[in-house]
Amino acid sequence: MAVSPQADHGARTTAGKIINISTIIDEQPLNRFSLSVFALCFLAMISDGYDLGVIGIGAPTIVRDFGISRAEMSPIFSAALFGLFVGALSSGFIGDRIGRKRGIIGGCLLIGVATFGCGVAQNFTQLLILRFLTGIGLGALYPNTTAMMAEIIPAKHRGTFTAYVFMGITVGGIIPGAVSAAFVGSDWRLMFFIGSAIPFVLVPLLIVFLPESLKLLALKPHRKPELLKWLTKLCPGMRPSMDDTYVLNEKKRAGLSVAVLFEGKAKLITPILWVNFIAIMLANFFINSYLTIVLRSLGFSTAEASLTASLFYSGGICGGLLIGPAMDWMGPMVLAIYALIGIASAAVLAMAHTNHLLVQALIIVMGFVVLASQLGLNAVVGMLYPTAVRSIGTGFCHSIGRIGAIGGPLIAGLLMAGHVDSFRFFIIPIVPLAVALVSILLVTRLWIGKVLTPEKMRKHLV
Repeated sequence: MAVSPQADHGARTTAGKIINISTIIDEQPLNRFSLSVFALCFLAMISDGYDLGVIGIGAPTIVRDFGISRAEMSPIFSAALFGLFVGALSSGFIGDRIGRKRGIIGGCLLIGVATFGCGVAQNFTQLLILRFLTGIGLGALYPNTTAMMAEIIPAKHRGTFTAYVFMGITVGGIIPGAVSAAFVGSDWRLMFFIGSAIPFVLVPLLIVFLPESLKLLALKPHRKPELLKWLTKLCPGMRPSMDDTYVLNEKKRAGLSVAVLFEGKAKLITPILWVNFIAIMLANFFINSYLTIVLRSLGFSTAEASLTASLFYSGGICGGLLIGPAMDWMGPMVLAIYALIGIASAAVLAMAHTNHLLVQALIIVMGFVVLASQLGLNAVVGMLYPTAVRSIGTGFCHSIGRIGAIGGPLIAGLLMAGHVDSFRFFIIPIVPLAVALVSILLVTRLWIGKVLTPEKMRKHLV
C-alpha cells in the first residue's frame, strides 16, 4: 500500500526531463481547471442521486397504477441496485483500461436512455428491466468519479473534494421530492422524463470539457499527446515536451490485477472495507426505499411525506459538508463518530414516531450520518488504492457494497409485508451502523497503525 517515488519532479535525462505528475498535481492550488473537473463530476452525480430518489417518491403511484402491493415494489427498488453491482464492477476494469472520462460519459448516456424508458414503461416487467439498465449506468459513475477526484485534486484537498463530489448524489436526491411537491404531484412518468434530461444535457459538456485523468495518462505512454494537452491546462505556464518522461509517486505495476487489492496491509483492509460498504449501503437503502410509504402510515400527507423524505438528503448535504474537511484533518476516524451519532438517532427515532416534528428532525440527522458516511468511504478508497487499480478497487467496494444496497429494500419489503410497526422499521439501521463503527476502527488501525492520532492519519492520507 506504501508508495515510493520514481523520480523527483524536474530531474533531467539525456532525452529530456523526468516530470513527476503526482508532485505537479499536489503542488498546484485549486485552480479553474481542477474546480471545473469537480463541477462536471458533481453534475454527473446529481443525475445519479435524482434517479435513486425518484423511485422512492414515485413508489405510491407506481403501486396504484400497476395494481401491485407495497411489498411487490421490492424488486423494482432492487433492480437498479443489481445493475449498480454489475456496472460498478465492470466499469472499474474499463476505467483503468480505457479511461475515467469514457466511463463517466458512458454511464451518463445509459442513465439518460434508461430513465427516459422508465417514463414510458407499460408494465411491471418493463420497468424492472429498465431500472436494471439504469443501475448499470449509475454503477459506471462511482469508480470513475472517485478515481478522477483522487487523480486531479491536490492531496491536501483530496478528501474534501472527493466527499463533496458525491454530495451531487445527495443534491440530486432532494430534487424529486421537491419537484413532486411543487410541480408534478403524483405523475411519476413526468418525474422520470425530467430525470432523463439531466444526463442528456450533461453529456456534451463532458465530451468537450472533462479531461482524462493525468495520472492515468502518465501510465499509458501511447497517450502522451493527450497528457500534454491537459497538463498545459492544469499548469498554463508549463511547456511539457514529448521528449520528457512522466512518472508517478507509485510503484510500477505489470498490469491490471485484482490481486493488487490484497497485497500487504490490503490483504485485511480490503475485505473489511467491503463489510463497511455493505453496512452503510444497507442502512442507506433500507431507510430510503420505503421511507415515503412508512411516513404515510404515520399520518403524513403525500406532500409532507415527500418533503420529509427529502430532508434525509438535506441532512446528507450538511453531513457531507463537514465530513470532507474532517477527513483531510483526522482521517477515517471521523466515520466512527458519525456511526455513533447514527446509532443514537435511530434509537430515538424508533420511539418518537408519533411526533411529526421530531421525526423530521431525526430524519435530517439520519441523512447527516448515513449519506455522509458513504461520502467519506468514497474518499477513503480513493486515497487508499494506487492509480493503476484505483477504479478496480473502488469498483469492487461499490459492487460488494451493493449486497447491502440490495438487501436493504428487500428487508424493508419483508417488514412491510408483515405489517410491522414503525418502531421495528426504524430500529433496524442500528445493526448495520454498529457494524460500520467496528469495521472503520479496524481499517484505521490496520492502515495507519493507530486509531486516534490525527497527525499520523494526515501523513498516511496523501
